[in-house]
Amino acid sequence: MTGETDNIKIQDNAVARPPIVVVMGHVDHGKTTLLDWYRKTKVAASEAGGITQHIGAYEVAHEGKRITFIDTPGHEAFTKLRARGARVADIAIVVVAAEEGVKPQTKEALDILQGSQVPFVVAINKIDKPEANTECVKQELAALNVLVESYGGKIPCVAVSAKTGQGMNELLEVLLLLAELQGISADPSRSAEGVVLEAHRDSRRGITATLLILDGVLRKGDILALGKSVEAARILENFRGLAADELGASSPAVIAGFVELPNAGDTFCVFPSRALAQEHIRAMPTGEQGLAGGSISKPAEGKIAGEDDKPIFNIILKTDVRGSQEALEEALEKLGSGRVGIKILRSGIGDIGEDDIKLAIATRVVTIVGFRVRVDPSAKLLAQQSRIHIVQGEVIYEILDEVRKKAGDIIPPIVAEIPLGKAKVLKIFKKEGSRQIVGGRVEEGAIKKGVFTRVIRMKEPIGKGIIMDLQRNKTPVGRVEKPSEFGVMIEMKQPIQEADLLEIFEEEVTRISL
Repeated sequence: MTGETDNIKIQDNAVARPPIVVVMGHVDHGKTTLLDWYRKTKVAASEAGGITQHIGAYEVAHEGKRITFIDTPGHEAFTKLRARGARVADIAIVVVAAEEGVKPQTKEALDILQGSQVPFVVAINKIDKPEANTECVKQELAALNVLVESYGGKIPCVAVSAKTGQGMNELLEVLLLLAELQGISADPSRSAEGVVLEAHRDSRRGITATLLILDGVLRKGDILALGKSVEAARILENFRGLAADELGASSPAVIAGFVELPNAGDTFCVFPSRALAQEHIRAMPTGEQGLAGGSISKPAEGKIAGEDDKPIFNIILKTDVRGSQEALEEALEKLGSGRVGIKILRSGIGDIGEDDIKLAIATRVVTIVGFRVRVDPSAKLLAQQSRIHIVQGEVIYEILDEVRKKAGDIIPPIVAEIPLGKAKVLKIFKKEGSRQIVGGRVEEGAIKKGVFTRVIRMKEPIGKGIIMDLQRNKTPVGRVEKPSEFGVMIEMKQPIQEADLLEIFEEEVTRISL
């Protein structure tokens, strides 16, 4: 299998199969609410358990027909995952909020779909809101050369409220009609082919993967050439977590007990024997194992997002599943800037353990990032004792924001000097350690208590000090202006001499954030 769904060969005895639908759109435009409505109303409550998260997949029924939905994360960091979702889908739904209109991720979704030539439906959501304006959304789409049917184009458009359910059944009917027009089919006499949607390590069942069958039938016990490894479907379940003997095209399949952790986007196909599966893998060109153009792996050791001469913020990344790992690696590295580089020291799947803490202890300026994972109790204690910072969460925005703040702490601040005046040293009164008491006269501007002074001798700077105390006529003051004389205590290591010039200035410190 080449990794392109268009290359799957359909045999003469092909039959219609359920459409595979991906839902895309800008964050907070109601994509999750839409999917949740279908889960609650189109999947029986007793069967709802076991539906996967992340790029999960599940089936709904409408008027005796099935539709498989692929869920894709909405945050901008998951661009690659959304692109991969579009490559395995027959139809897409682009969700646009009726009160907000087209946003950056809306445009990104449209670009992905137009590039992959996947047919799509526009779902204008949140029409229950008072500020909803469906016509404005259609106009914004038209400005992007996306013409819906009511504007003379060929793109179906359905106004819905995923909150109240208005238009939701109509949307399913449009999807089924599009599927019928496309003639989507599969061959049930073939062995299964498909793609890995997600994979993770389960503490009870070992490595578990969610597969999407694109053609043929997958049976319990089948031998799979999966990415670069050979696996057996020992434990086979449907999307509801129920045991299955076989699953057909368009069905999500959960398989537990793999030996190797596959990558999200890896393709698979079934062979009669392990020998044939291994021969198939050996014959495949490098990079053809995944739909995304290659397998996903952690960055090479020593990879730095930036120049070698700037401060480097080190990260140890642990996530729950492969898809999250890939997306967060990309998002974290993008945080690097011209002032700070981001280096991912280690990236892996699973909970944060003692090995991660020990690596952090041995590394300068490091933060451990955990996405939807736990910290082992012993690791947590060691981290507290060693003052190792751990960023944890289940919301990518919050994780990236906290990492951005921590990385910003190591960026050298911009220090600007604000000149205040110049003074000439007339007499040296006393020197005790680094503190020196001298007398002088202001020749330009003013001298102030608590600011900095640079000592100039024979037109060359010899040192920098702080004005600790200031007097005029033996009376403490905060400021002395030209042309008055003064007595001053300066803290500075280098000894001051008569006739030295004092340049008086303040420093304005600006912290740089990412």
